Amino acid sequence: MSSGRVIPPLPWNEPLRLRTLHRYAILDTPAEAVHDRITRLAARMFDTPVSLITLLDETRQWFKSRHGLGLASTPRDVAFCAYTIVSDEVTVVPDACADERFAENPLVISAPGIRFYAGAPLRAPGNLVLGTLCVIDVQPRPDLDADERAMLQDLADLAMHEIEARHAADIAAFEIGLRRRAEQALATALGEKDALLREIHHRVKNNLQSLWGLVQIEKSRMQDGHARSRLDAVSQRITVMGNIHKQLYSSHNLSGINLPSHLEELCRSLVGLYGCPKEVTIEVRAEQLECGLDTAIPLGLIANEVISNSLKHGFPSGRKGRIEIYLRRTGKGEAELTLSDDGVGLKGIEPRGIGMTLIHALVDQIGASFSMETASGCTVRIGFQDCR
Repeated sequence: MSSGRVIPPLPWNEPLRLRTLHRYAILDTPAEAVHDRITRLAARMFDTPVSLITLLDETRQWFKSRHGLGLASTPRDVAFCAYTIVSDEVTVVPDACADERFAENPLVISAPGIRFYAGAPLRAPGNLVLGTLCVIDVQPRPDLDADERAMLQDLADLAMHEIEARHAADIAAFEIGLRRRAEQALATALGEKDALLREIHHRVKNNLQSLWGLVQIEKSRMQDGHARSRLDAVSQRITVMGNIHKQLYSSHNLSGINLPSHLEELCRSLVGLYGCPKEVTIEVRAEQLECGLDTAIPLGLIANEVISNSLKHGFPSGRKGRIEIYLRRTGKGEAELTLSDDGVGLKGIEPRGIGMTLIHALVDQIGASFSMETASGCTVRIGFQDCR
């Protein structure tokens, strides 16, 4: 390593920046399709062979997504992005060989042979820059103009919105796990006293409402339509859980959920969120069934994903049709929930996307059977137990 190589500076708020980065718990996580789509899009938009989403910890530059590069990380002291994180704006290096900061950098004088670099900061709340979205070429290129810089920053902001959404989902999952463990411990210790359980459901409902409000605040600050729609989906999932606790708090039976009422409330909530074309009818046909909290929440979330997909994607351009929700007993303590539409088929739920991953996880959580048909419209069947 040449003694003439320039070492990048540290951000003035480096300790707080690192604590914030580690709080997101994203370092060394597997690749995710949403981030890989962003880097592919950036490479196409800027016609570069390489595009990266980078995060810088104490010693390295780690790549959450990498398009066109085999490396998973590099030492931080050779990272071009180490300069971007100390700036509030897009950093462009037209020709690294002509820039004294990078002329002797190992990434320039040997593989991958970087010559052109442009990076936009990934800003967390508090203007803490965790990393970058960057595009790289092995040939020198002209500086980016103002519009190109703005486009690169927009893509970086979209990447950061996805990181924020993932973090919010992790927090929600953690809080739900804590709630379940707390309920179980309290119920065992205090003999499932009705007054105590009612207070628990009331507090959980209030906490979920607070979480919903925080998501709405974050949504109001976003300009990107895709990120806003993702937060709408998160908000609706929170609403599903909150409605169950609201029903329990108001019920005389604190151990059972009335599934028909829950499904009807869910449909009203989704129509309010996404709208329903006048050419489309929604019908709920449900036998009077009750089930426990641990079954009702997963069933509600599964129904939320499937019905949301039907409303958003099943009936484009004024197409007529119907959405049916059918709940019936199939045996002692067993029932089946069928969710179907006669629309254009499965469009909004990707086979490996968040929605389908969530559905499979929830099915496994309650030990249910699952089938899906997409030959004509979309039909999902969930067979489950804990039916009363």
